Amino acid sequence: MKKIPYLKWRERLNDSIPPDHRIGTDVMLVDNANSSNIQKSHTEPFKVDMTMAIIYKKGTTRTRINMVEYNIVAPCVIIVVNDSVYQPLESSDDLISKAIVMSRSFSDSLFTNFGNYKPIYNTIVSNPVIFIDNDTIAFDFFYDLLLNLMRSPHRELALESARHLTLSMFYGYCAVRQGVMNNNKVASRQESICSEFIDVLSHNYKEQRDVAFYADRLCITPKYLSQIVKDKIGKTASEVIEEYVIEESKALLISTTMTIQQISDELHFPSQSVFGKYFKRVTGLSPREYRTSFE
Repeated sequence: MKKIPYLKWRERLNDSIPPDHRIGTDVMLVDNANSSNIQKSHTEPFKVDMTMAIIYKKGTTRTRINMVEYNIVAPCVIIVVNDSVYQPLESSDDLISKAIVMSRSFSDSLFTNFGNYKPIYNTIVSNPVIFIDNDTIAFDFFYDLLLNLMRSPHRELALESARHLTLSMFYGYCAVRQGVMNNNKVASRQESICSEFIDVLSHNYKEQRDVAFYADRLCITPKYLSQIVKDKIGKTASEVIEEYVIEESKALLISTTMTIQQISDELHFPSQSVFGKYFKRVTGLSPREYRTSFE
């Protein structure tokens, strides 16, 4: 199968970054991320094959990360890790942002080679967005340190230095995030149930599409779960489950070279035919028609 067009965003980004804003293809700095190929005009979900830390300085944007929608008002920082489903929706004309983009091998080395990495990774995945004020200065500082490192004539240890700087930035992100969480009000019982539902769903939607499964995990009835989710999100529990499955399907169709049978297997459908009917019922297109529309 030929390469899926949406994967080319990475190639265009790679071609547009000057030598003094990069360390090979491992770490790249984007001065104006909103005008780059990170966030072009398409609004379809796709799988991200790099880790991105985007610092928003001005303006507003609406983005979905792993099926959760975020209304972002600068100043703000988001971190999107490898294999996330990323969907930029719309942005204001005055949006100003910059980004640190890391290859898969680089970010994987951060989370496997340094200390107790798992809590850091889990915090980032479950909380990819933090709204900040004065703390933007700290993230600007990390960006500038990386830029100075890339522009230095002494680059023998540039990659290793970048690893430590980036890991420090992630630690700082988690510390700021913890401070934000400590200042938040205590969630109501219904808010907690809805949050727990989304958490369980995010780990099980590929295998489980039955509301009863999630209600059982939360020790409530399916009817009560759907009522709470409807009140808090505006959709029933089954609609939210369906959305997770379809968004993952779309991302796999347009940003990977997996066959439709492989995608069906990945999402634990009993057959490609059942997957095709499920997808078409929701989107109005067969998986093949949807994929072809982006070629």
